[in-house]
Amino acid sequence: MRGAQVVIAAAARLFTPLVTLFAFALLATRAPGNGAGFVAGLAFGLVLMLHALTFGAEAARVAFPMASVRLVLALGLVALCAGAGLPGFAYAGQIIEAGVFAVVVAGGAIIVQTLFGRAPTLRDAE
Repeated sequence: MRGAQVVIAAAARLFTPLVTLFAFALLATRAPGNGAGFVAGLAFGLVLMLHALTFGAEAARVAFPMASVRLVLALGLVALCAGAGLPGFAYAGQIIEAGVFAVVVAGGAIIVQTLFGRAPTLRDAE
């Protein structure tokens, strides 16, 4: 049964860097203020979901441990507050979008890890 997923694993290894690059390109090229951080965070969340579905819940927890998720969430909230608190700063919009990106990515990782930990059909085979 393990050999049947070779194609899916190879496709995930091929598309993961491409989707990650797409997410960062969205974040870097779109103008701040039109939801670039949110859309880029959702695109990066697809990478996390693809990794978890392909390689299993334990591999997803190893790749993005909960301590790192909490750190990214905290840094995103700090960036949001800093960008909102400095409206005259030239790069306040970009800082806010980066904060939204970090919060959406961390929130998606928490949701994926919680769902995979709770649902018996989504757990790794024993």
